[in-house]
Amino acid sequence: MNAPFRHRTQAGELLARSLSHLAGREDVTVLALPPGGVPVAFEVARALGAPLDIALVQPILHSLGPPRRDVTLGLLGFPTTLQLQEATLNALDLSDEALTQDLARTRRRLHERVNALRPSAPMPSLAGRTVVLVDDGTAAGVVLRRAAGLLRRTGVRALVAAVPVGSDEGLRLLDRDFDEVVCCVRLEPFLAVPDGYARYPDVTDEEVRALLARAWSGHTLHGHALPPPEATKSPGSSSERHRYQLATVRQGRQRSP
Repeated sequence: MNAPFRHRTQAGELLARSLSHLAGREDVTVLALPPGGVPVAFEVARALGAPLDIALVQPILHSLGPPRRDVTLGLLGFPTTLQLQEATLNALDLSDEALTQDLARTRRRLHERVNALRPSAPMPSLAGRTVVLVDDGTAAGVVLRRAAGLLRRTGVRALVAAVPVGSDEGLRLLDRDFDEVVCCVRLEPFLAVPDGYARYPDVTDEEVRALLARAWSGHTLHGHALPPPEATKSPGSSSERHRYQLATVRQGRQRSP
């Protein structure tokens, strides 16, 4: 079977045609899941005349053992959002210190990844906007759905998932979390995203930064500064909000004797 796309650039150009109903709107922001989604999203943002940025999802892990195994406590995202799995936290009955350490470790990792991929610029403000979340394809939709859960917490008006290629099952699952799902080609059987491309090279951090810099050169950025990885003391900061959420999770928790 011939691959439907020659490369990610062509896939982005064709995907943009399927999103033409969003072109020219001032309330649209395009977010890419890096690294593979960035070349696709670059073409989409350029065609729509919309600002481009990235979305990242970092699991908050806690190690149990022996034997050592990691349990996911929640997700931390960029743009800065936090989603905790309250049932898991209640079941594990972690100490405040352990949970705070896990969150701080995750925040540092996320901050390092953002700095590696993204030139210095304000973090995008998404409240009230229509966000088009782009990847280069989806098999099961796991990362896209995780990102959707985090992005909903930023106050977006609408969420659109956009992929050049996907599986029927993956796209069906995306329907649960997005207001609109756009896909150029559905492949069955679908084994992996690279099956949709004749050429599917790795996308480097440098390529991601270069594409973002090119996209930003034509747009005025509106947003707010990225908070530092360590907790700050200012009231209302992201770390204070996170701390409030952690405390809320613990309200009513029944601790074992």
